[in-house]
Amino acid sequence: MAGEKALLIATQGQEKLRQWLEAIQSSEIVSIRGAAEARRAATGDMYALAMINAPLADETGLELAIDIARRSTAAVVLLVKNELAPLIAEAAAEAGVLIVPKPVNPQLFEQTIRVGMACRNRMLLYKSENEKLQKKYEELKIIDRAKCLLIEHMRITEEEAHRVLEKEAMNMRLPRVRVAKQVLERFEL
Repeated sequence: MAGEKALLIATQGQEKLRQWLEAIQSSEIVSIRGAAEARRAATGDMYALAMINAPLADETGLELAIDIARRSTAAVVLLVKNELAPLIAEAAAEAGVLIVPKPVNPQLFEQTIRVGMACRNRMLLYKSENEKLQKKYEELKIIDRAKCLLIEHMRITEEEAHRVLEKEAMNMRLPRVRVAKQVLERFEL
């Protein structure tokens, strides 16, 4: 977790949790006391980890944990009283929130943080792959539109339109999608 920021949200026990986090990671730890402030701070992908020591002054903490898990790529860990853990386990698990029962066992705490970070890293890999696939899909849509225009305006088959795009891309030393965009500009109004 080196170099990645952690968000610690706690009304009580901040110093002890900060010490435990510092033992696991060497990055910056930002401490916040309330849910409203945490929601403002946890937008986007600023934090690798969001740790919530429930209850908070302005809410239980579960809603905040679920909200952060849905709106960011941070690993979200929620510390709750031991008797509450089984009651919220299903809702937390569905949102991807890890639960640590209190009183906190330091070894379990460290293991949960490490599992959360490993899951986050895997999610980031999937997110990156998804973005690549989405880009490729968008490029294929452009190429297919260009082929349709070539078929319509040049009265050729799909295979011939494909070859026209391929040949033009090779001759111009451009990616097919760039050539397809030029075709779209030429034929679309």
